[in-house]
Amino acid sequence: MPPSLAYLISAHTDAPQLRRLIEALHPEAEYFVHIDLKSSIAPFLRELGNFPNVHFIPERVNVRWGTMLEVEYQMNLIRAAVHHPRHFDHIFFLSGMDYPLWSRSRISQFLRENAGREFLQGICLDTPDIGERQRRMYTISRPFFRSRRLSILARKALKLTGYRKKRHFQVEDREWKLYKGSAWWCISEELAAFVLEQYETKPQIAHYFRDSFCPAETLIQTIAFNSPHWAGRCILSEGPYQSLAALTPLHFIEYDPVIKILDESDLVRLLASGKMFCRKVVSGRSDNLVDELIERNMEVQSL
Repeated sequence: MPPSLAYLISAHTDAPQLRRLIEALHPEAEYFVHIDLKSSIAPFLRELGNFPNVHFIPERVNVRWGTMLEVEYQMNLIRAAVHHPRHFDHIFFLSGMDYPLWSRSRISQFLRENAGREFLQGICLDTPDIGERQRRMYTISRPFFRSRRLSILARKALKLTGYRKKRHFQVEDREWKLYKGSAWWCISEELAAFVLEQYETKPQIAHYFRDSFCPAETLIQTIAFNSPHWAGRCILSEGPYQSLAALTPLHFIEYDPVIKILDESDLVRLLASGKMFCRKVVSGRSDNLVDELIERNMEVQSL
């Protein structure tokens, strides 16, 4: 029996690419999609509005990268999935510019063979192994205001006072350590529900992360790795911090210094990576790559 899957997808542009992504994945899955409030939803509805298993969540967020606004849409997507009538064995979090490197059957087989594992990776930031650059990024307080200018001024003012955030904080009667990972993962519905419940019932979590750097890459990992029950099921990286790509278990991502737009010249590296997905795929620039992947995956599906 194939696993029951939900895909949570954040998108803000390139509606045709989002359709290509969804059409490449499991037709029996449910898709929960967040469209950035800054973007028009009309092109996405034209492409996918008649797909009965594609759900555009109504709670749209005007996203600003690196702030708690990203966590807000993460939690809105998780909430939509865990409150859905179906039970999901696995919940993926993707971007609209991702594309699968594996066939549907290979993804399903992998998930069956790895039942009970959580593909959420993290590294502890409250350790001497973490380098100076990472320490500095996560100890600078970054107050958020709707005005970027006010946010920058507040951050500079706090820095001048010598205030630094600790890489641990108190949640009820326990001290939690800070963990970092990637915003792209695959977890069970049970872990997703646990993350949501902790976020909604423990105000100390939102309080700590409200002025942190890029909490979309730390908050969920911090909840999971500070849980004695869930930590052992996730993927813990130890030693010095290497890169965000090294903390992304299922995705091929290349930063140079921003995320590289992939094309057909990257095909050999992508296939050799062993990763399930790649990003970033863009209409008009990645079309030949997508055509190659479609042809290869169709051949695999027909075997």
